[in-house]
Amino acid sequence: MKSHARVVIIGGGSLGVNLLYHLTKEGWTDIALVEKGELTSGSTWHAAGLCSNFIGNMTVAQIHDYTIKLYNEILPEETGQASSFHQTGSLRVGYSKVEEQWFRNLESRAKNVGFEFNLISKQEARERNPLMNFDKARVIVSTPNDGHVDPTSVVMPLSRLARDNGAEINRFTRVTAINELPSGEWEVVTDKGTIVAEHVVNAAGCFAREVGAMVGAKIPLTNLEHQYLVTETHPDIEALGWELPVCRDSYSSAYIRQEGLGFLVGPYEMWGSKPWALNGMDWNFDRELFEPDVDRLMPFLERCFEYLPKFEEVGVKTIVNGPITHTPDDNILAGPQAGLRNFWNLCGASIGIAQGGIGKYMAQWMVYGQTELNMAPLDCRRFGDWADKKYCIIKAIESYELMYAAAAPNDNRPHGRPMRTSPLYARLLEKGCVHGVVQGYEKALWFKTGQAQRESPTWAHSEAHDLVGEECRAVRDSAGIIDLSGSAKYEVTGKDAYAFLNLLSSNKLPANDGRLGLSLLHAPNGGIMCEMSITRLAEDQFYLVSAIGSEHKDLHWMQAHAGDFDVRIENVTDDISSLLLTGPNSRDILQQLTEQDLSNSALPWLHARSIKIDSAIVRVIRVSYAGELGYELHMPTWQLLSIYDSICRIGADHGLRDFGGYAFNSLRMEKMYRAYGGEFTEEISGVEAGMERFIDTSRDFIGCESIKQRQAEGGSIALAYLLFDDDIACECYGNEAVYHNGDLIGLTTSGAYGHRIGKSLAFAYLKPDLISQGLEVTIDTSVGSRAAHIEMDAAYDAANEKLRS
Repeated sequence: MKSHARVVIIGGGSLGVNLLYHLTKEGWTDIALVEKGELTSGSTWHAAGLCSNFIGNMTVAQIHDYTIKLYNEILPEETGQASSFHQTGSLRVGYSKVEEQWFRNLESRAKNVGFEFNLISKQEARERNPLMNFDKARVIVSTPNDGHVDPTSVVMPLSRLARDNGAEINRFTRVTAINELPSGEWEVVTDKGTIVAEHVVNAAGCFAREVGAMVGAKIPLTNLEHQYLVTETHPDIEALGWELPVCRDSYSSAYIRQEGLGFLVGPYEMWGSKPWALNGMDWNFDRELFEPDVDRLMPFLERCFEYLPKFEEVGVKTIVNGPITHTPDDNILAGPQAGLRNFWNLCGASIGIAQGGIGKYMAQWMVYGQTELNMAPLDCRRFGDWADKKYCIIKAIESYELMYAAAAPNDNRPHGRPMRTSPLYARLLEKGCVHGVVQGYEKALWFKTGQAQRESPTWAHSEAHDLVGEECRAVRDSAGIIDLSGSAKYEVTGKDAYAFLNLLSSNKLPANDGRLGLSLLHAPNGGIMCEMSITRLAEDQFYLVSAIGSEHKDLHWMQAHAGDFDVRIENVTDDISSLLLTGPNSRDILQQLTEQDLSNSALPWLHARSIKIDSAIVRVIRVSYAGELGYELHMPTWQLLSIYDSICRIGADHGLRDFGGYAFNSLRMEKMYRAYGGEFTEEISGVEAGMERFIDTSRDFIGCESIKQRQAEGGSIALAYLLFDDDIACECYGNEAVYHNGDLIGLTTSGAYGHRIGKSLAFAYLKPDLISQGLEVTIDTSVGSRAAHIEMDAAYDAANEKLRS
C-alpha cells in the first residue's frame, strides 16, 4: 500500500469507484481507494440498479442523464465489452391534477437536459407494458432512455479502468483513524498501514457518519431498511419477446420491473418505514442483509396487485432487505466539508447507482475548484450543526416514505420542524403567519386571513395568491414589514479586513464608513460562489449578509481564502436578527421611534448608521430588496421582538402590514433584482448574469482573469427579463424551456406574479444575440404554453425614484 497519495478515497461502492475513475480521467492518478471489504460492499451490491430520467432537481437530472450515457455508451467503448445496461425505458404513472402539473413541468425541464420525456396516452402505455393496469391513471410519462443495470457489472469495470490509469485500490483494508497534520495534509491510518494524503474523500456509504466522526464532522444521514421481492417466472413475460419498461407510481409507492422472466417489485412504505443502526454502525457489517419483513410491505404489495394483476399469480423467489442511506432532503452530500481543508464528502445517496455519474462532477470540483453544473443543491455544507440526530432521522423517514409522492413548489411539510426560529416566530404565528423552511430556518411565506387559511399543493396560483397581492400593495401604498432574520450574517474584522475582502469581491468595496455595496464572489474559473451585501462599518470592520442556504458554504469560502491575512471572520447569523421596514410610509414610522434625523439627506440610499430605537442601538441600512423606500434594521437577537412590537404599534396608524417571502419574491422580480440560487449559480459568472456594473476589473480579485476573458469573448448565454403577455394563472419556477419561433433558446431561472404591475415575470438564460427589447417568446409551463416578451428595464420604478425618495 502507498505511504503517500494525492487523494485517498474511503469507500469502494458506486460513488467511490466512480470518483476514482473520473479523477484519473482528469489527470489525477496518484490516488488510493481504501475499502474495508470487497468493492460494492455495503449497499451497492444489493441495489435494484434502477437509472431514471424522471428527476425533479435540474442538477440531479443532468447527473442521471450522464450516468446512463456512462454505463450504456462510454463504459462499453472503453472496455470493448458489450453494454450491461438494460435500456428498457420507464413509465411513471400519476393520478392527480398536481401530478399532471408536475409532470408537465418536468417535461419542460427535460428539453434543456436533452433526454426524451414524453407524455403518452393510456393506450400507448398498454402497448409498452400490456401486463399493467392503467385504467385509473390521469397522466403517464415515458422516458425511453431509462433502464437498469447490475451494479457489479459497472462498478468492477470502472475500477479496472481506474487501476489501468494508475490508481491503487486497497480492498479488505479498514480505516481506523484520520489525523490532520501540521503540514495541512491528512494522515489516514488503516489496519494495513498509513497513507499521508493531500485530499481525503469520505465515500463510505452506510459508514459515512463513522468516517466523518474521525475528523469531527457530523454527517447528516440515516440508514433505512429497504426491501424488494423477486418472483418466479411468469409465462406471460416469457411469451412477450421483449423486456418490460420499469414502472413507478404514487398509489403503490413502488417500482416494478422485469427480472429474468419474473417481476422485481420494490415498495417504499408510505408509513411504517424502519430506520437502522441509529446508534452507529458495526464495523463488522459487510455484504449482509436483514431478515425479510413482508408484513411491513403488505399494504403496498396489495396495491401492486391492483396495478399489476399478474404479480399476484406468481410465487416469491427472493426477498432482499438491505440498508440504504437517506439525507434530510434526500440529495447526495457532496463537496468540501465545512471548516476543514481538502476533506471531501461523497455519500448519502439513496439511489447511488443512478447517481454514480456524480463522480465526473466531483472530480471537476476537486481538480478545478468548480464544476460545469450548479452543485449547490448537493453541497454538503447546506447543513450545519443544527441538523442533529433526531432531525436527520425524522427527515430521512420523510424522504423514504414520500419517495414517489407528488411534488409541488408550495409543498410545506411539517417533518422535523421547527429547528431554527427567529425571536418573532411565535408572534408571527399569532398573526396568522405561514412559515416555510430553508435549511432548517423558519421563514415567513404569507399571512392567513378569513379569506384563506391554507394552500393546496399546486403548480398554479394557490389560495394564497390574492392575499399575497394585498401584502404587495400594502408595501407599495403604505408600508410593510418582514422578518429578515433568516439570512446568513458575518462580521469581518482586523487590519487586513479591507485587503481580504477586496481579494474576494468582484465589486469595489465601499470606500467610506457607513456605506453599502453588493458583491459577487467568484471562483478562479469565474463561477459565482457567493452573493453578499457588504457594509463598511470602519476601515477594519465589515458586516456581510448572504443567503441562509449558503451560510456554511460562504463561511467556508472565506475561511479557505483567509491565508496570511490578519482577519477575523465571525458567523453572527444566530446572534444578529433583522427586519425590513419598507414602503412610502416607512420613514414616518421609523422617525417616531428615534430622535435621530432620518431624512433623505441625513440617511441616503445605500448608507448605514447606528441609531437608538427604544433603548437599543440598531444598525440601520438604507436599502430595500422590495424596491421601495426602506430600512433594514439589524440588532442583537434578543432585542428583535420588542422593537418589532414598537414598530407595529406606531405603524398601525400608517397602514403597516406584515408580508412574507411570497410577496418579497414578487416585489424583487418587478425590480429586476436577481437572486442567489436562481440567477446566480456556480456555473454562471456575473458577466452572463448581467451584473457587469458590479464588477471592477481594474483591480485583481479571485476570478478576475476568467471574468476578463468572458467579457472579451462573450458567452453562449445571457440573462434576459421576461414580461408575460397573457393571464394564465401559473408562474415559472426555474428551468422551464423558452422558445422563439418554435426554436429552443434557453431556460428560465425564476419567476413570480408582479402584483404591483398586474403581470407575470420571469428571468431566463437565453442566446445572447436574441436578447432585445420586445422579442416575443413562449415558455412551456406546468399548465401549458405561455406568451411573453423581453423587457430591457425593470417593470417597476426602473429609475429607482422610490428607493431614493
